Amino acid sequence: MGNILCITSGLTGILNASFEVVNRLQQAGHECTVASPLAVEEKVRAQGLPFLQLKPVNFEPALDVPAYKGAIGKIKRLTHKFLHSKERREEALKALGMDKFMNQMDEINPDLVLIDIELHEHLMSLVKSKYKVVLLSQWFSTWKRKGLPPILEDTIPGVSFKGSRLGLNLEWLKLDIRRWKIFLKKKLSSGWTDRRSILQLYAKKIGFSKEYIPQNYWPGPFSYELLPVISMTIQELDFSHDVRPNLQYVGAMVNANRKDVLSEAEASFEKLKKGGKRLIYCSVSTFKNGDLNFLRKLIEAVREHLEWNLIISLGGLIDKANLGELPSNVNVFKRVNQLQILSIADLSINHGGIHTINECIHFNVPMLIYSGKRSDQNGCAARVHHHGIGIMADKDVDTSKDIAEKIEAIFSNQSIYSKLIDFCQINLQYKTTNKLEKLVENLLNTNHAELMQLEGRDS
Repeated sequence: MGNILCITSGLTGILNASFEVVNRLQQAGHECTVASPLAVEEKVRAQGLPFLQLKPVNFEPALDVPAYKGAIGKIKRLTHKFLHSKERREEALKALGMDKFMNQMDEINPDLVLIDIELHEHLMSLVKSKYKVVLLSQWFSTWKRKGLPPILEDTIPGVSFKGSRLGLNLEWLKLDIRRWKIFLKKKLSSGWTDRRSILQLYAKKIGFSKEYIPQNYWPGPFSYELLPVISMTIQELDFSHDVRPNLQYVGAMVNANRKDVLSEAEASFEKLKKGGKRLIYCSVSTFKNGDLNFLRKLIEAVREHLEWNLIISLGGLIDKANLGELPSNVNVFKRVNQLQILSIADLSINHGGIHTINECIHFNVPMLIYSGKRSDQNGCAARVHHHGIGIMADKDVDTSKDIAEKIEAIFSNQSIYSKLIDFCQINLQYKTTNKLEKLVENLLNTNHAELMQLEGRDS
C-alpha cells in the first residue's frame, strides 16, 4: 500500500471530486493526504481527511511598478517594466516559493502525487524531483486530437460545417491564433513578467522539458503533452476520438456522502414534490452578475406552471432582492446542499459545469444546460446534448416561453431518462471494476523515469 498525496487547487468542483478519489484509495488500503494552496482545511477535515496547507499561488509574482501619473504615465510604466525586466523576472521566480513547497514534500515523502493539472509551478517541481507524479484533470480531453473539437466550443462532430473535418481543423486553428494573440499581448504589456512567461522561465531554470509544453489550447498556461493524466470523467460521454497517449479516464468522481459545510441549514425539500409536482433545481453558482436577466426569464417561465416547483441556488454572486417579486412556486437560496436536492430533483438547469453534470448522471437527473460560456462549459453542454441526456440551449437568446417549452420537452422525453440510466450504469462500472484503484496500483509499481517519460527529455 502507498502513501499518496492529492494536491488540489481547492476550487469547489475539483476539491469535491478529489474527496471521492481519496475516499476510494483509502478504502483500497492506501494512506492519503489532501493538500491545497487555498484555505479549504475546514472542508477537508469535515470529510475526516488529513490536510496540508500550501503557500497560496502568486498569480502576479513580479515587482510592482511605480504609479507614474500624468499624460504619459502609461508609457512610463511600460518603459519601467522593460528597463527592469531582468530584475522583475528574477524576483518573480523567487516569489513562486517552490523551495518551501519541496521542503513540505520531503517531510511527507509520498510514494505517488496526484496533482491538479493547473498547479503549474508545483507539478513542474515535482516532475523534476524523485517523486512519481500524475496530473489530475476534471475535464474531458483538452488536447488537439483527430475528430475532437476544442472543449471551449459547443461544436458537435458531424453536425453542420463546424462539425466537419475541415470545420474542426478551422476551430483548432482559430483557437491557436486566439491563444497566441492573448499570450503575446500579456507578454508585451507585462515586460515578460506575465504568469506564462515566468512559468516558462521557471521551467527552463529547473530543466523541465519543452516537450511537455509545446502548445496550449486551454485557458491555463500549459496543457502538458506526454505526462500521465487521470481524467475524472466518463470516457463514453466524451466525443469519440483518438485519445492521446498517457490519458486515462476513471469515471465521474461523486462522493454522495460528502459533508457540505457551506450549505444553508434548510429543511427537507421533499415537501416540494407533494401532489406529484416536478422539482426543478437551478444552480448558478458560477454565473456572472450579468446573468441576472436569465434568472428573471427562468422565473417567468415557471410562474404559471404551478405543477412545477423551482429551487434556485445563487452561490452568493447575485442578490436575491434583484430578482423581483417571486411566485409561490419559486424558492431562492444563497447556498444549498446540491447532492441532497439532486437526489430528489426531476430536472437540473445548470451552466454546464462538469461536476454538476457528473452529479446529475449519478442521480439520474436530466439536464437543461444554459452554458455559462466559460472554460469547458460550452464543450460539456455539447456532449450532454449529443449523447441525449439533456438539452443544450443559449441563455442569451431564449425567451421565457422558450425556456418553458424546453422544460416541457424534457419532461415528456422518455429517451433522455433511458439514456441517463445507461450512463449511470456505465459510470457505476468504473467504480465496481476498481478502475481508479487498479490504475493507481499500477502507477505505484511503475518506474519513476518510465512514468514521467524522462529519458532524453531535458530542456
